[in-house]
Amino acid sequence: MHKFEITRESKITSAEGGTAFLVQVKPEAKTSRLVGGDQDVVYVELACSAQQKAVNRELTAFFAKTLQIKPEKVVVASGSSIEKKIVIVMGMTPEDVDRYLNAS
Repeated sequence: MHKFEITRESKITSAEGGTAFLVQVKPEAKTSRLVGGDQDVVYVELACSAQQKAVNRELTAFFAKTLQIKPEKVVVASGSSIEKKIVIVMGMTPEDVDRYLNAS
């Protein structure tokens, strides 16, 4: 089980209407999975090509499934590189996200 600590000092924070956090992505994995995390970054491996659109699409699907929400509630807000993204999850608090990520 992975341990995530979402605190007021964390970069995983409340955003307007949801929660925002930084994700470090490793594409071209065999399966999409949560690798770990800390106060600054959530680490994931994604089973997709290393192309921007494919990474964003798989990242959205992965967090929707992991957090048990509709894909429309997951927004890849920024990240010009393939490896680093800011994800916003609409309608969830940092504590909600923490609970689901710890259960994964």
